[in-house]
Amino acid sequence: MYTQMPTNDAAARRKETRMAETKTFTLEELARFDGKEGRPAYVAQGGKVYDITASKLWKAGRHMNRHDAGADLSAELPHAPHGNDRLERYPLVGVVAPECAVPHAQDRDAELPWLLRKSPFLRRHPHPMTVHFPIGFATGAVFFLVLFKLFGGAFLESGVHAMNLAGAVFTPVALATGLATWKYNYGCTLVRPVRIKLYLSPVLWVQFVACAVWFGFDPAALSTGSGLALLTFSMLPVMGVLGFIGATLTFPLHD
Repeated sequence: MYTQMPTNDAAARRKETRMAETKTFTLEELARFDGKEGRPAYVAQGGKVYDITASKLWKAGRHMNRHDAGADLSAELPHAPHGNDRLERYPLVGVVAPECAVPHAQDRDAELPWLLRKSPFLRRHPHPMTVHFPIGFATGAVFFLVLFKLFGGAFLESGVHAMNLAGAVFTPVALATGLATWKYNYGCTLVRPVRIKLYLSPVLWVQFVACAVWFGFDPAALSTGSGLALLTFSMLPVMGVLGFIGATLTFPLHD
């Protein structure tokens, strides 16, 4: 039987891999490969060190303005919206010294509820998904209110009240998923952006509820020039701050 001999390229790749696996990096050595000022960009994941210099998504050693090269990202990358196998597309250049390795996220995930371990979607995406409901309803309420003040019409007036009622119903869902995300993804760390969200999120919900209840007792409140219009408008800056703070947690503004 004819057996194809390995090509020189395949043998070279295997040799390169074996050599890479024998090179050991401490965290201090890894930090020198941060991708800045023309330096190579290395990142560690699961005890292995990869050269991601050629990746356009790691320009100047930063990925999505959130992750920095020259570090062990074993505890961070598993929370990304893509699989951990993305790094396996890049050259393996070594391993992390065992005494320096960052605990893999899977070790910490053992403490998570069973459902979250089995379905990463339920851990990563419910809050970014549900938070759009109160944002949309607050914006929609103000949008319909502006049109009602300009043109009048029962349909536009009903649109304001429908948005407020929907916001009162769905905002608690966003609050619940936000608290779960804070607990399981951030370890209940009380950083300043989280404190702001914890203060303002209930305020937005109370605004929705107050507007809905007000209309229930006085269906003509918008037409009679009461403070309901002002209360509805006041949701816009609250929602704007919440949306901005949430976005900076996902995509930090720092250089």
